[in-house]
Amino acid sequence: VDNLPVRATTTTTTSSANVVKEWKKPDDVAPINEGFVIPSQVNYVGMGGPILVPGSTVKGSYAVAARHLSTGHLWDQVRVVGGAYGGFGRFSEASGRFIYLSYRDPNCIDTINVYDSSPDALTETELSSEDLLQAVIGAVGDLDAPLSADHRGFVSLVQYLNGQTPADRQRWRSEVLATQGSDFHEFAEHLRKLRETGSIVVFGTQSAIDSANSKLPVNRQMKVEQAMQGSKK
Repeated sequence: VDNLPVRATTTTTTSSANVVKEWKKPDDVAPINEGFVIPSQVNYVGMGGPILVPGSTVKGSYAVAARHLSTGHLWDQVRVVGGAYGGFGRFSEASGRFIYLSYRDPNCIDTINVYDSSPDALTETELSSEDLLQAVIGAVGDLDAPLSADHRGFVSLVQYLNGQTPADRQRWRSEVLATQGSDFHEFAEHLRKLRETGSIVVFGTQSAIDSANSKLPVNRQMKVEQAMQGSKK
């Protein structure tokens, strides 16, 4: 509140939209790998962290690559092959973070391995012009999804607070439409950082978490806690 201006200002500044913001957090909060045992027969497997440093310019093409990864590799390997109810990824252009998520997942370590293989999936898959077009269309669809009146108001508020102008939104849209295969490779290189720096958080069965820990290197093993008391159902 102390940082809010006390009156309107006419000062013109360079827009900081589409630039990764620096997020402050308490000094005692550090990224750790955690496993929470719950009375369940399935798991909820997450992994993520920052892939862009504060101040980095975020390209609209990154949203296309992230969406393609979510609806392609992650959907195929986590849901279709792995048997989870869902598997996807989410990229935040504001924070520069990417997170992998699965839910009602019978696997744990196999899903983490799929996450680790995702950058390779982006770089090794030969995208046809039709594949690229479909990825772009999907990303544009996210931009132009129908909004209710209250949602339009909220989006407008967020844009105002972030200093996002119509010119910023047009630049983002233009970059989405101009996405090339090389942009997928560039995004994959950023994504590779999560193999070393990404935090793993799992809500699931004791056996799945223990099995994952036995196969993960020491620096990636999860600290295990009992999230809920009770027997499996």
